[in-house]
Amino acid sequence: MSENPSYSESLQRLEAIVAELERGGTDLEATVQMFEEGTALLKACQSHLDEAEGQLKRLRLNDAEAELEEPEA
Repeated sequence: MSENPSYSESLQRLEAIVAELERGGTDLEATVQMFEEGTALLKACQSHLDEAEGQLKRLRLNDAEAELEEPEA
């Protein structure tokens, strides 16, 4: 996985970790490592979502401002 994985890459890896943990049979050290990786991936996914939400808010604001600036016919 790349150094700054995309939302999709992070989510895919997170799902793989969850599936592996659900299967069980993993030793404690590996479980803790997977949990730590999963936590970091979850934070990365949330960051991607927050960024996308900010972009959408800016687009809506720009659209609203454009509507206010349009002259009435």
